Amino acid sequence: MGNGDGTFQNAFGYGAGTGPGSVAVGDFNGDGKPDLAVANIGSLRDNYTDGNVSVLLGNGDGTFRSAVDYGAGSVPRSVTVGDFNGDGKLDLAVANLYSDNLSVLLGKGDGTFQPAVNYVTGTYPFSVYPVSIAAGDFNGDSKPDLAVANITGNVSVLLGRGDGTFETAVNYLAGADLHSVTVADFNGDGKLDLAVAGYAGVSLLPGDGSGTFQTALNYGGEPHFAAVGDFNGDGKADLVVADNDPDNVRVLLGNGDGTFRASAYYWTGKYPGSIAVDDLNADGKADLAVANSGGISVLLGKGDGTFRSAVNYAAGTNPQSVTVGHFNGDGRPDLAVANLESGNVSVLLGNGDGTFPAVANYKVGGLPRAVAVGDFNKDGEADLAVATEAGVPVILGNGDGSFQAAVDYGPIDYESGQGPYSVAVDDFNGDGNADLLVRNVLAADWTDIVTVSLLLGKGDGAFQRPVKLDLGSSPDPGASPGLVAVGDFNGDGKPDLAITSHLFNISTNISVILGKGDGTFQRPVNFDTGGNPFFVAVGDFNGDGKPDLAVLNTSGVTVLLNTCASAGIHLGVARTNTGLTLSWPLPYADFVLESTTSVGSTNWQRAVEAPTTNNARFEITAPFNQQQRFFRLRKP
Repeated sequence: MGNGDGTFQNAFGYGAGTGPGSVAVGDFNGDGKPDLAVANIGSLRDNYTDGNVSVLLGNGDGTFRSAVDYGAGSVPRSVTVGDFNGDGKLDLAVANLYSDNLSVLLGKGDGTFQPAVNYVTGTYPFSVYPVSIAAGDFNGDSKPDLAVANITGNVSVLLGRGDGTFETAVNYLAGADLHSVTVADFNGDGKLDLAVAGYAGVSLLPGDGSGTFQTALNYGGEPHFAAVGDFNGDGKADLVVADNDPDNVRVLLGNGDGTFRASAYYWTGKYPGSIAVDDLNADGKADLAVANSGGISVLLGKGDGTFRSAVNYAAGTNPQSVTVGHFNGDGRPDLAVANLESGNVSVLLGNGDGTFPAVANYKVGGLPRAVAVGDFNKDGEADLAVATEAGVPVILGNGDGSFQAAVDYGPIDYESGQGPYSVAVDDFNGDGNADLLVRNVLAADWTDIVTVSLLLGKGDGAFQRPVKLDLGSSPDPGASPGLVAVGDFNGDGKPDLAITSHLFNISTNISVILGKGDGTFQRPVNFDTGGNPFFVAVGDFNGDGKPDLAVLNTSGVTVLLNTCASAGIHLGVARTNTGLTLSWPLPYADFVLESTTSVGSTNWQRAVEAPTTNNARFEITAPFNQQQRFFRLRKP
């Protein structure tokens, strides 16, 4: 039970049937206290013939009475609640895995139920093995309908008649090896849609409001990494996803409402692990650089959402991460690559035409897993931070494409048993210095909950000792922080965090942690994304100006649209030895910085200092050796 402060008391166990696999909550006896219905699959010892549905009536104090069992079909796998006959009493609908049907148990209103009535979902080999069930009004007649996900790849929709009976199932293709279905209005048209998760990914079936559904849009594959860009020049955010099986990248073009069109695939090489998006050949079109086990694949974009075939470049051994930077001052994009097995970072200087003929390697030691770019000593030159299992080496750039010897800050987390796995750069405490945020992997025995560490930059290329962020209790037993993405999710000008919780198929959460702007953070807020989320990318997928999240999990890609009320844009101010640095977030490109020597309503002028970009912010520096000035941000 919850204590009201985000913590919970110790668990109480209640007996149900054998093999409980799904639970639903409702007030089954009308006493105003929540009760439980549990679907029990049964036991292998009895060939799953002992499966049933258990009902536990609540006492209203967090305890429950002994279970009462009701028969259903063979291997009840999922249960949902609704008033299917319109008598004001809650009923149950159960998906039965082995009998290829669903059972409806009408409630009597006193906590007991009538015997099950079964409805076929399909016949072999189609629409069999029902595994998940959800209820909703799909045709707008105010009568609850049912949707059932079948392992064989179909979704069965049964429209309710309002008297507790249902029409014959209509089936829709939705992917392969389905295991979950959920109901919501995903495209904002006021009509319920279906989202189905399976081995091949996540499929969205848009509803038309009449009880029928459009062809499934699949966000599938075996995703490993995702990046955001506008690949067809329509001003809408698109996704590119790296798939381990098969070995390719997949482009999903955004519709601008949070949904994506069918995928196009491009071969890259074995085990693509990281993608960087930039205009690599100066034609104004987004291109891709992909790290895979054999090197770096560059795919030049055509500007219509398609790409040319990959051209491969050698790097170190087993590249894990690639990022784009400007390392030699020629204005042409260059690449930096973290190589896992060779213990080094490769720098590939670009010609500006999409080719990268020269490579130089810099030793960092350990097992480099990720690399990030920032100006850590404020000399205007790009530097590198690398996540290895031993720490975070920092390599300062000389501005001519070469780098100094690495300085290691680590090990980051002394409790995890292993070291950093990813690194992100931003100014987390508002002092104008680039900081590092590091995600640390699990311990060797896979039991510890690992951490996220913050290293505050000193502005001279050095960093303070790492501080372990308090992320609260793990959202799931054994879950651990996965990958970290940085964005301003509430529009207050302070960097926030999105962290996946990752451990096999146990965890289903992503945590959003709002930054306070002083290097500390608020408590996490968790959002369900589907099984085993392990990567998150930030982009504005519905064009509302707010950063949204695209989360990769074992089911495919889940998109979470940002509903945060904007906290307003704030002008960051940091004092240096020679002046003031003023900055504001990159998403607010349509704002201008104005200044005046005396505050008034008519004498504001655009600031003479030209803004530069640094750590995902626009930035200008105003020297002290001038008369008094006031500054403001304004949207023209």
